[in-house]
Amino acid sequence: MQSIAYQVHRTRERMRLRLPDRRHDEAFFAELCEQLTALPGIVEVSGNPSTAGLLIRLDPTQAQDPRLAIAATGRLQIVDGPPPLSPGLNAVRRAADRIDRSLEEQTGGSADLRTLAVLLLIVLAMGQVLRGQLLAPAASLLWYAFELLRFIPTIPEEPEPRQRPAAQHLP
Repeated sequence: MQSIAYQVHRTRERMRLRLPDRRHDEAFFAELCEQLTALPGIVEVSGNPSTAGLLIRLDPTQAQDPRLAIAATGRLQIVDGPPPLSPGLNAVRRAADRIDRSLEEQTGGSADLRTLAVLLLIVLAMGQVLRGQLLAPAASLLWYAFELLRFIPTIPEEPEPRQRPAAQHLP
């Protein structure tokens, strides 16, 4: 039976696939790794049944797309993109999107769900600091807050309008 493999990452030297339907299937991953390693253009294959992940190291000098050789084995159908979310996660994502849009509308675009999450984590971290719990809880919360901030694109500030020099009147 052909398994669906979602290509979640690809460079000239490696490709990462996810096979969610084969999670925890150790025999499948062991056999697949051995079979794929023998294909042209593939240097090494490592599988992790616990995460349903497959990391394929590629020969960057090979011109042929390794997905063609992998598909020819009949074991995998490679699909671009991450695996679909479970129905439960889909519902959570839709609810978060609604809250995000509502926050943006109510604040005129000055805040969104990510802004709220960053502020909440900073407030929680400060609460931990005030309780004297400086190490794990406060540090973790600040770490999460700054990780969220790291992925927020910065918008350059608008430059102040230039003042024209006053007209000089010559006598």
